[in-house]
Amino acid sequence: MSTAALLGSTRSMSQETWIEPRVWRRPSVTIDKIATDRQLVRRVRRGDSKAFDVLVRRYMRPALAVAWEFTESRDDADDVVQDSFHRTLRALDDYDDSRPFRPWFFTIVRNVGRNAAARSHRWDSDPVTDTLPAEEVSRLSEIERWEIRKRVSDGLALLSANQRACFRLCDLEGFRAKEVAEMLGMKEATVRVHLFRARGALREVLRPLREEAESQ
Repeated sequence: MSTAALLGSTRSMSQETWIEPRVWRRPSVTIDKIATDRQLVRRVRRGDSKAFDVLVRRYMRPALAVAWEFTESRDDADDVVQDSFHRTLRALDDYDDSRPFRPWFFTIVRNVGRNAAARSHRWDSDPVTDTLPAEEVSRLSEIERWEIRKRVSDGLALLSANQRACFRLCDLEGFRAKEVAEMLGMKEATVRVHLFRARGALREVLRPLREEAESQ
């Protein structure tokens, strides 16, 4: 069965049984952890839909994190990821498997995400309080929490797209700089620079609140 035929068969499956991230069953440990991306791609080309399921599970979380940088909501990010996996499957016959799969796949995710951002004409950033220690956050009143969320949201909006993406992926999603570099198509050193600048900018945004708290 060709990749095209496999794509056709997946269209007849419900979203929940194919690549819906919230309800998947775990795949075989042996297939999931031992098979390389190249091996999985070659199996998909031979018509093995389970191999594609493994690729989806392997890359869903980082793909969703990248997609979220281009979209307004979790649902929109899910749509970007869904479209990205469809496009990946359609393009596998043309993919050169002598080259790494991860950068190629995330190029597709970024392109789909940019198209989604162009349609929506704006980017969304989640307000967070993760820039404060947990013990400080636990003592905050609702009004204080709102003020911090507002300041962080405003601060994120002032960052460049790359700074915001690196901050979210590294500090909020927990990916390593090397992984983020592959996801965003940039050098690891560049990711670290963007992350350093983003953290500095957000510290400045929160400085008045810290100084006010220390003075009390």
